Amino acid sequence: MVVAGVNAAGKKASHSSFGKDARLHFQSQFTEVRSKGCSQAGQYCVVNILMPPPDAKPRAAFSISKRYSKLAVVRNRARRLFREVYMRVHGDFPAFWIIFVPRKRIQCATMDDVMQDAYAVIRKILCAYDAQN
Repeated sequence: MVVAGVNAAGKKASHSSFGKDARLHFQSQFTEVRSKGCSQAGQYCVVNILMPPPDAKPRAAFSISKRYSKLAVVRNRARRLFREVYMRVHGDFPAFWIIFVPRKRIQCATMDDVMQDAYAVIRKILCAYDAQN
């Protein structure tokens, strides 16, 4: 039984669409997305997508370094926004590997602003991919 986000073992319940199996973990995966994939900048983020993914599973990562902000609370907000964007859009598109990189402007943006921007950038990359194939 899950109560208020805690399972029977007393641990936090993970969200089904963004568990450990839905993340990019290794440097080799990041390198593959950046070298073989497509990149597009939006108003609030830069998105790198590799399609189709080598393992046929949708995966995501968020590259948010101290260069973006020295404050952890600011970096964590960007991470939460991107996680929510991914959970909302991953079912709307075929499987891909994606890396989100925040831009400074995201600090003043609302969730709706980030959602619209990221969705438009993802759609633009995938349309360009479809046009190539």
